[in-house]
Amino acid sequence: MSIENITDNILSDAEQIAEISIKNAEKSSKEIINKAKNKAEAIKKEAADAAVKEAESIKNRQISAGELQRRKLILGAKQDAIKKSFDAALKKLKSMPEDKYIEFLTSEIIKIPYNDGAITLNKHDREKIGGKLVKAVNKKLKAEKFKLSNDTVNAGGGFVLKSGTVIINSTFETILDSVRDDLTSKIADVLFE
Repeated sequence: MSIENITDNILSDAEQIAEISIKNAEKSSKEIINKAKNKAEAIKKEAADAAVKEAESIKNRQISAGELQRRKLILGAKQDAIKKSFDAALKKLKSMPEDKYIEFLTSEIIKIPYNDGAITLNKHDREKIGGKLVKAVNKKLKAEKFKLSNDTVNAGGGFVLKSGTVIINSTFETILDSVRDDLTSKIADVLFE
């Protein structure tokens, strides 16, 4: 074998080895690129899933906040409607015709177990119906057991009865307050069925 043949063999072997090396390198690089693409897709999917979960979480928080606000608004509307109902009742009590008002107060005073004492009214009622009321109550009892107090009470209507050390507050505001708890749920049921 000549040097040329040896050189040709070496070159031929080198070309084959280079060709195999290049093919292997290309194959390895494709595998590396595919692995990198797959990893990038996995990271992308993970980020997308996390974004979807975060968006869902934000959406749920917004819905909860909206629901809470809705309940607050409804509760406020109910409370306002109930307050207006009691205000209307007070207004109706205050606007009773004089004869019905005296009759109402007389029947309330007679129901009280203490059958004597001083009746205290607001300033307006004291001046307008005080004497008539005392007269009507004593007439019903057929005795002079009640008198009109010189004092007045700060109330929209009704009376305060003082008999000895016992004081009974039957002003309209007190009467309405005493039934407020019981009636509030019933009014809410009627208003918001």
